[in-house]
Amino acid sequence: MIDGVLDPGEDRPRHLVAFLFDGTNANVLYAMAAAGEAPNVARLIEMGTALGHGAMAALPTVTLANHTSILTGAFPGHHGILHNAWYDRARGEQVITNSPATWPWAMNNVSSGTTSLHDAIHRTWPDAFTASVNEPCDIGADYSTFGFFRDGEIPDIPATPEGLPHVTERFVRPSKDYSWSSIVDHMGADQAISLWDGSYRGQSYPRPRFMWVNLILTDAAMHEGGPHSEVAAAAVRDTDARLGDVLGAIERSGAFDDCAFAILADHGMEETNPQVTGDWGVPLREAGLRFRDEGYGFLYLGVQ
Repeated sequence: MIDGVLDPGEDRPRHLVAFLFDGTNANVLYAMAAAGEAPNVARLIEMGTALGHGAMAALPTVTLANHTSILTGAFPGHHGILHNAWYDRARGEQVITNSPATWPWAMNNVSSGTTSLHDAIHRTWPDAFTASVNEPCDIGADYSTFGFFRDGEIPDIPATPEGLPHVTERFVRPSKDYSWSSIVDHMGADQAISLWDGSYRGQSYPRPRFMWVNLILTDAAMHEGGPHSEVAAAAVRDTDARLGDVLGAIERSGAFDDCAFAILADHGMEETNPQVTGDWGVPLREAGLRFRDEGYGFLYLGVQ
């Protein structure tokens, strides 16, 4: 089915730009695009193909596991990034990959031999330039946001969201997560735009053969309010506007008609019944079982 939407002709585009809307409920995104509230998403859908009425994801359906699966083509049991956090039985220690202190080095935990889309593109076009914008799974990328952090540098990032474009004041002021994610996504959009404009922080770059742009505001908002909330809709609108800015830079570069585009998510969101509560740890302890509860749902029996 997926192969059926591809055009195997010789006039294939030279560039691929992919946008990941973290944590986005697909039905919400499609509905907002159809209603004119996400016009840039709607533009790309109209230009191509949208796969609706379902979702495909690797288990567990969490950020880092699925980011790595999308970019490597392997499931968590093969690429080794099992969750945002998990327990390594062999090392006898907790592995945390999704904290501000560990994101840049998350791929140190990937299984040996794991390769990415960046590697595949370099195998086919050795001189290709690839870019990974605000993406922890940056294996093989020539440019990476997290590469600055690994080199002891801090990329250009605003101190506050005040004065930034595409920021919904109604939510950015009361919500720390909305505020921080707006800042991070502005940083990412700025990097993507700068790369297509040819330079970032005084350094020149060629046009990316492959660019991956990770946008996180949708995840923060849908966690905070649920997928069908007003804060989630605001996040989609803000993110769509940043998407439009990047598309504008690609158009200025003259490469738009020679680009393929993809929009996807690592996982969705859905509302749950707030009356269904409880902790499975209580009955397990009462039964006398030794266990370790890790990674928001990984249960390791026989260890504590």
